Amino acid sequence: MTLIDRFKVLAASEDARVQAILEAARTVEERGKTYGPPSQHFSRTTGAINAIFANKLREPLTTEDWAMFMIIDKLAREQEVPKHDNAIDMIGYASCMVECKEARSAQEDVGY
Repeated sequence: MTLIDRFKVLAASEDARVQAILEAARTVEERGKTYGPPSQHFSRTTGAINAIFANKLREPLTTEDWAMFMIIDKLAREQEVPKHDNAIDMIGYASCMVECKEARSAQEDVGY
C-alpha cells in the first residue's frame, strides 16, 4: 500500500482521533506556508525572550521549550474557553516540537 493509499484510508476513517490528527496536519502545513518552519520561527521568538529575560533565566530557552509553552497556553485556553481548535493546535505544537528537536539534532551533527 502506498503512502497516498494509506492517507486515503485514514481520511475516510470515522475515528475522531484520526480526524483530529489529519486536521492538525492540514493546519501545520498551512501555517508553515505562512510562518515558515517552526525551528526558524520559534528561534526568533526564543531569541527575543532570551535577550529580554537573560537575567531571570538559568539557561536559554530552546525552540522545543517554546513548543511546550504553546501547548501549555492552549491547555490554559481550553480551561477558560473550551474549543475544538485548542486540541488541534496542541497536536500541531507537539509536531512542531518534534520538528524542532530534529532540526537541533541536524545542527549538532554538522557542528552548529
